[in-house]
Amino acid sequence: MSAHTLTAHMLSLGRVTCQMYGRNVHKALSRATYATAVLANSSGSNKGFPDRGNRGPFIKRSRREEGDPRTDRMPVDQDFTAVYPTAASFRSGSVPFPVRMGFPVKRGVPPQKKGNLELIKIPNFLHLTPAAIKKHCEALKLFCTEWPSALDSEATCDEHFPIKIESKAYVSAGTSIRNPSARIVNLRVKLSSLNLDDHARKKMLKLLGDRYCTETDKITIITDSCPVRQQNYDYAMYLLTVLYHESWKTEPWESEKTVADMEVYSWEDSPSQKNALSTLVRMCPAGEGEGDAVRENLLGRREVQEYKESVVRLKNEGESEGSVLQYREAVKKLLKL
Repeated sequence: MSAHTLTAHMLSLGRVTCQMYGRNVHKALSRATYATAVLANSSGSNKGFPDRGNRGPFIKRSRREEGDPRTDRMPVDQDFTAVYPTAASFRSGSVPFPVRMGFPVKRGVPPQKKGNLELIKIPNFLHLTPAAIKKHCEALKLFCTEWPSALDSEATCDEHFPIKIESKAYVSAGTSIRNPSARIVNLRVKLSSLNLDDHARKKMLKLLGDRYCTETDKITIITDSCPVRQQNYDYAMYLLTVLYHESWKTEPWESEKTVADMEVYSWEDSPSQKNALSTLVRMCPAGEGEGDAVRENLLGRREVQEYKESVVRLKNEGESEGSVLQYREAVKKLLKL
């Protein structure tokens, strides 16, 4: 009886204590209970690892050994177009030749291809090898027409297609696929292929300025003012058309041109021609240097033609060692010295 009474008093004391401390007591008891449960479960044979149920103990797998790289197993005569059929990032295991790229560390060589991030960043052309391009051309032949048999030489092509248009296309890796230099159009045409008379040709040369090359007889027009290539092409064709029609125009002030205003030196009716004729007439015997027929005969002589060529070259090209020597020899032949 006394033991039962003591137990009841202890229980009531525990209830009073719980009521005094409130929730903190319950939390402490729950934490203690959980810690006791964990310690109880951890006391088994699988010490240090969580309980895996009925799956057995945790076993660490052995690491797989590395084999030979793929580049060493590639045959020499393989079809590389099958390795890189399309554009792809660089793969060190698929490229059977050494490649290095990057900053050389400690004055050494650039890093090798294996694990090289610099080679992955940039685009490559491993899918455009000569063999791949040949395959592409063979596939495109089905959609192409044969080259005309009449255009069998460069001269024939220039005769039928005198205007040559040159432009460039760029492939770059950047934020934009457009390149500012791709808009530039270069137009070339031979001056002799245009239907021009002597007046129109001289006026065309005046309008062209340094766009005409005397050695190749070609006109070069470069347009880059417009933002698009097609617009620059249209502008170049417009300039050529305007130059052609303006050259054929004859303005009123052009009739007032004198000999000093001429673009090139003309020997006909020049003081040099008159002086040479008068000298040759005086050298003829008496009674043989009169009449227009005699003058025409004198102008047709070989030494007179050589003198004419030397004077024209000296006036148009300027004084040089070659032109002066040619002029000296022509004067000696003309005067029979």
